[in-house]
Amino acid sequence: MSADELGRTTGRTPSRRELRDARSEPSRTGGAGGAIPDDDAGSGSAGSHHRRHRYHRRRRRPVWPWVVAVIVVVLAALGVVGVLLGKQAIDTRDHLQSAKDTLATVAEKYKAGDRAGAQASYETAQQDAAAASTSASGGLWSTVQTLPWIGGNLQAVRTVADETSGLLDDAQPLAEHIISLNPDQLVHDGAFDINTLSSIVVELPQLNERLTTARKTLNAIETGGLMEPVADGVTQLRDQVDGLQPGVQQASDLAQHVPSLLGADRPKNYLMLFQNNAEVRSLGGNPASLMLLRVDNGHLSIASQKSSGSFHNNRADPIAELPEGAYDVFIPNVSRFEMDMTGFPDLPSVAKLAQGWWKDAGGRDQIDGVMTFDPVGLSYMLRATGPVTLSNGDRLTSDNVVQKVLSDVYAKYPDPRAQDAYFAEAAASVFDALTGQKVDANALAGALGQSVNERRLSFWSADDSIQQALSENPSLQGVMGADGTGPDGSTVMGVYLWDTSNGGSKIDYHVTNSNVAKRTVCSAKNSTTYSVDVTLTSTISPKDAMKLPSYVLSQSNKDAQYFNTDIYVFGPQNSTFKGMQVVDGGISQSVKQQGSTLGRPGVRVATEMGFGTATTVRLTFEADGVQDRAPLDLVHTPMAHQTESSTEVSERCD
Repeated sequence: MSADELGRTTGRTPSRRELRDARSEPSRTGGAGGAIPDDDAGSGSAGSHHRRHRYHRRRRRPVWPWVVAVIVVVLAALGVVGVLLGKQAIDTRDHLQSAKDTLATVAEKYKAGDRAGAQASYETAQQDAAAASTSASGGLWSTVQTLPWIGGNLQAVRTVADETSGLLDDAQPLAEHIISLNPDQLVHDGAFDINTLSSIVVELPQLNERLTTARKTLNAIETGGLMEPVADGVTQLRDQVDGLQPGVQQASDLAQHVPSLLGADRPKNYLMLFQNNAEVRSLGGNPASLMLLRVDNGHLSIASQKSSGSFHNNRADPIAELPEGAYDVFIPNVSRFEMDMTGFPDLPSVAKLAQGWWKDAGGRDQIDGVMTFDPVGLSYMLRATGPVTLSNGDRLTSDNVVQKVLSDVYAKYPDPRAQDAYFAEAAASVFDALTGQKVDANALAGALGQSVNERRLSFWSADDSIQQALSENPSLQGVMGADGTGPDGSTVMGVYLWDTSNGGSKIDYHVTNSNVAKRTVCSAKNSTTYSVDVTLTSTISPKDAMKLPSYVLSQSNKDAQYFNTDIYVFGPQNSTFKGMQVVDGGISQSVKQQGSTLGRPGVRVATEMGFGTATTVRLTFEADGVQDRAPLDLVHTPMAHQTESSTEVSERCD
């Protein structure tokens, strides 16, 4: 704008500042005085009209402040929603954590004898879980959980809260019953109280149904896209339910049979094989003592006992039939010598042998079940009963019974008959104590559970319905179990040991075992390879071995400076044995037998080991197809000392 134009506009002479500002105003003409054309402008008057139109349009009130205002309002609303949801989420988290922490005190208070405190803690945990479920609900939560990303997290939190609350509510009748129960009510007057036990187990089916539903619901949650804290919470609850449900399922299945098992309908006879782990066999050890237990309306008594000397061994024909292919893998002794019957790693089959041997020794009683047990399991039981004193004055405790029964006895009593008598009395004394007045019911439950998990206690029933109820627990059944049928659908392999030293020995108190099973998946070859590294270690020096009694280590083994152990390895079903490799140590290792029995390939490896040494052999099996979904499980012989076993999975192709 010129000075004249500015003067005409203002009616006065412009100031220097006004002139400077006017000169700095963007020109509407080009550098050559020509108009800057609009993209769609014409020429002449049309162009002039269009320029005036544009100038007029620029003077309209801008729209963007309204857009900003709307966004601000929306963000404010979302902020309110976020605050409300944030508070609900925090409340939910706090209530769930409080429920978890409070539940942990229930068992502590119960064990301490504070049953009222335990009940109050359980009810508090219920209230917290219910509050968490309430916090994770409502219209706002339900609406937002349909949104992408955040919705999945909210849905997962709500599911965890609802399932936790539901589980505690459905478990409440059983929990209240157990908490209010005085453990002395379970065993009194020398008998198990059938009515009290029945009143507990009757609650199990409802709890199992709720756990089964919760397990399906939790396993349906995809945790991959969830925030880490939410995914961790889902995983923790899912793992707890996954771990608890199979046991409750088994207990629920057995619940209806508890009265019958305890002789409510008629006296029951159970043949117990007390295994000597110092002379190892597949299921645990030489069954040096057989004991007939009688249960009549809850009253437990020992009806009869026999030792290995009671039987006619070295038979020309098997005492009973074994499954097809058994002798392709196992030596014939398994069905011709009483002390070798537990060399076959399948309790239902061994139960047939045991009944045959019992009859061979003059037993005429109907056998309703067969069970196995060992001195290590005995040590667990002594935690519940307290120490017991034998007729010779020996005091057996949970800390010393394994050494006394599996080692010290052979130095103290050179006569095998005295050893057998000591072994039998040790087993009998604890079962007498079980029906006494000072049994710790909590410790007893723990002892039984640990013994079953370690396969030191297993049971076969002549009643098909009871045997079916045991089918989900291979450890209690004393079987490997079929691949894919266990609680977690595992692929199963087995490692079993059998002492074959000249004349028999008790050297395995001084032997340990460790195993590593590995599955290698090769997608390129469409195959899966399974291998097991089996390590045996002699924990006694050559010098100390020479001092052992001849009943523990024969003179021929002392002269040879080694002992013998057979290793039996079973691959997965539908796999093929590919070979054996000596990884380390040992004097001699060789494959002696291979075949198929119990529905899977099996291999017998004979070993010679020097004292104070170790040996490792690797056996390999191969299966068609890619088998990478089911967990890998390794079943092994329970030894005098704990066995270390592990499994690995690899996707590397060699």
